[in-house]
Amino acid sequence: MDGNLHPDSIGFSKSRFEALTDGIFAIAMTLLVLGIAVPAHETIRSSTALVDVLTGLLPDLIHYVIAFFILHGMWISHHLLSRRMTYINRPFLNMNLFLLMAICVIPFTTSFSGDFTDIPLAAIVLEANLLVVGLLLLLQWWYVARTPHLLAPEFTPADLHKGAVRARVIPAISALGIMLALLGITWSTGVYLLLPVIFWGMSIAGRREKPEHQG
Repeated sequence: MDGNLHPDSIGFSKSRFEALTDGIFAIAMTLLVLGIAVPAHETIRSSTALVDVLTGLLPDLIHYVIAFFILHGMWISHHLLSRRMTYINRPFLNMNLFLLMAICVIPFTTSFSGDFTDIPLAAIVLEANLLVVGLLLLLQWWYVARTPHLLAPEFTPADLHKGAVRARVIPAISALGIMLALLGITWSTGVYLLLPVIFWGMSIAGRREKPEHQG
């Protein structure tokens, strides 16, 4: 049965929704690199000066890497959710509108934070941006789990539990970063470097639970 025939459907194919979302993620990830400004070559007269330039760009590069990997992880989470859905309805589309709006701001907040690494408020701007994006993504997982008719027949709300748990990590880390910044700690964005360790630990725990569940 065509999902678009459901009375709750917004009337266009899910693939168009996914194409727009993928495009926004791709553009935001690409624009991140534009926040790394290279000084005019006329001011660089030696290798030593060039090394100084690269050293000065290190905060921007670190923030670029952090934001890129976070956006990549969010895109994967969003893709895993949408592929479990038969169609989208108006409330989900509206949530996605605000999600994409917040994602488009990430290149700016990343550059802003990288330019003022010695000022905690600059870090809060980026962390608050990522907190909003993470909460909106979590809200989508929560909403679909409580709106079962959006799910494809082979999935149940229980199948969304693992993805919803993973979607809580970014908001939690962002909230921690904001608290550290409010305490006056510079480079509070360094807490995002915990993400690979956290997700690796969750993957290990998931593999250990699976045989027990199957048994």
